[in-house]
Amino acid sequence: MKKFITISVLFFLTVQVCVGQVEELQLYKNLYLTADSLNKLGRPFSIDSTTKIEVIKLDKEHPSKYFEKAAELFKTNQFNDAAFLYYLGLLRYRYYNSVNPDYQASGDGALAASLQYVVGETINLYLRNNVDNYISALKFTTDYYKNNDYTFYSREKDIDKYNELFDNFSSLISDLETNKSKYKKEWDEERATMISNIDKAIDEYNKMTPEEKAKLKKND
Repeated sequence: MKKFITISVLFFLTVQVCVGQVEELQLYKNLYLTADSLNKLGRPFSIDSTTKIEVIKLDKEHPSKYFEKAAELFKTNQFNDAAFLYYLGLLRYRYYNSVNPDYQASGDGALAASLQYVVGETINLYLRNNVDNYISALKFTTDYYKNNDYTFYSREKDIDKYNELFDNFSSLISDLETNKSKYKKEWDEERATMISNIDKAIDEYNKMTPEEKAKLKKND
């Protein structure tokens, strides 16, 4: 049963995030454009009221559910909500795996790593467009984590381990705040390179013959 859950969750997320090579490239480009529009608005980090209700339900579920919901929200351009659930899910899963006596590296260990890669890749691309928003997202998440127990696997089972994970995230926030200019420069360069590569790839695709495009689609 555990194996089936692992496979089904990964399939669900892969379908949401990877919808075909060319389409995926365009999604990445649209992500940057949407992030630019949100940055111009200058709004502080916040989440929707429905997400606030949803997270109460998720706190009663296996930690993989946070990632599943984060992927769903990201697909509908609710980027801040997705980022909150992703990082909260990361904390919840790390805590769960560190104290669960039935933990297996080939089970929850492998699933946590896969979900972090599949979901986190695009969410972090979004967050790296605005380092201040990134910091706010992490602060918002850690504040929730510190003040709200994980009903599915209570912090009372190992409060020291629970708090240790909070402290680790606090160190990450401190690093971002201290080295804000450095990270902004690195991420701006990364963004410019990625957009350039996306444009080149899309241009190459547009130059293909209908037969070549059909073959590419068949291989996908």
